[in-house]
Amino acid sequence: MDLAAGAAREDGQEPAPELASEDGEVRRPGGANLYFLSSIVAQGAALLRYVVMAHLLGPTQLGLVTTLVVTAAFFDMIGDTGGDRFIVQDRHGGEPEVQKLVQTVYVLRGFTTALLFIVVSVPVSMLYRQPTLVTGLCFLAISPLLGGFVHMDTRRSQRWMDFRPEAICGMVGEIAGLIAVLIAAWTTRHYTAIIFGLVTRALFSVVTSHIVAKRKYALGWSRTHALRMAAFSGPLLLNGLMLFVGSQMDRVIVGNQLGVTNLGLYSAVLLLVYYPSALLVRSMYALSIPQAAAARDDVAGLGEVSDRLGGVNVGFAICMAAGFAVVAPLLVPLLYGERFRQTALLIGLIGILQTTRFLITWPSAIALAMGRSRSVLATNTTRLCVIPGAFIGLKLIGGLEGVLIGFICGELASVIVSLLLLNRIIRRQTFSGFDRLGLFVLVGVAIVGWNLLLPKASPITILLLLLGTVVLAGIVVRREWRTLQLALATTGTYLRRLQRVAKPAASA
Repeated sequence: MDLAAGAAREDGQEPAPELASEDGEVRRPGGANLYFLSSIVAQGAALLRYVVMAHLLGPTQLGLVTTLVVTAAFFDMIGDTGGDRFIVQDRHGGEPEVQKLVQTVYVLRGFTTALLFIVVSVPVSMLYRQPTLVTGLCFLAISPLLGGFVHMDTRRSQRWMDFRPEAICGMVGEIAGLIAVLIAAWTTRHYTAIIFGLVTRALFSVVTSHIVAKRKYALGWSRTHALRMAAFSGPLLLNGLMLFVGSQMDRVIVGNQLGVTNLGLYSAVLLLVYYPSALLVRSMYALSIPQAAAARDDVAGLGEVSDRLGGVNVGFAICMAAGFAVVAPLLVPLLYGERFRQTALLIGLIGILQTTRFLITWPSAIALAMGRSRSVLATNTTRLCVIPGAFIGLKLIGGLEGVLIGFICGELASVIVSLLLLNRIIRRQTFSGFDRLGLFVLVGVAIVGWNLLLPKASPITILLLLLGTVVLAGIVVRREWRTLQLALATTGTYLRRLQRVAKPAASA
């Protein structure tokens, strides 16, 4: 489905078609705006709780909070069976037997993850040299245990592009979790406040998923569907480990090598770009996977979806990296206080690292929509090189800057592999789309150049930097002109809708 066409339908030019679900229910696509709003609420709530905890707890306690979050992310990623995406992507994913199977797998996953939290509590506390983490990890096991009972009807509805059930569950859970963590942080002034928030979020999300579901919750097993799901999920389980290495190992290395205080300082800056990028990733996956899956048998249509997603993905990455490098050095001390102030170069590198990770969204979404989970696994396996890269950077350059440069190089390698595999999937030329990656790299170089040269730059150097930046901006705009036109058209459509809504309210 073309994004512009979708915007036109929402603008009233053409009503969204009614579709029949597997149960014979008449369903209408919708809720894309609500889903995006729920994503904003989710990331905004997560960022707000970290800002509050930073002020109330300080860098060291915030570092301990991060260790719990990273450990939870580890188990979430390595236990990712892909069942939620299997329901959307598989041709038979909407059948009751498939949904029962996925819900059974989620329950088993919840119990297993809870047990693993308890088992690894001592080793993790030794890794960070923080014995107090043992108790926190044991109580944190409650969160995945509750989460295992989520009702997957919220995902089934996305087969006909209805995002309302999941949006509602997400908003309810995030708001409840935010309230819980704020109360706990204010009263305890202890890192365990995050546990109250995560457990409350899981509880409210699960309960809401059962309230909005159309089908009765049930568990079941189907050997036929299980074999097909295993073929889809198997690579994703191993892929989760690789994904953790690429997305979270930087914080593990910082906490292990530089201490939890430095981890708290680093995480505070990282989260300012992590949550906006996570918001976009979530929305892009949700909207793009159904579109690409619907075009799986149409080579031209699939290529069009891929090009559109690629332009949006790279465009957002460039804007986030550049904007973060300019705004974040001023924003960090304002949000967190002077204790969290960092150098502009370090902040720029953090932005480049996170936006480089963001680029994976484009090829991964297409691969998942086509059921090519092995391609996603191959891409994320490449991310293992970030570990030696980080230690080499730490040895040669030192400090957080060295770790970040090593990770950026590893992430770029995985993006290259993912684009090569994407071009095989959609039957394009081998290096199609690499010009977009090249532009992103040049933007990253420009950011580092500004931070390195500006403090001691002469007027001529500043003039050359400005000239080079303007030329680079022009090249980027020319390359992504179609994407920019689409974004402007979609924005105009939404503004017109808001005006129509506002007029009756004003007259009333």
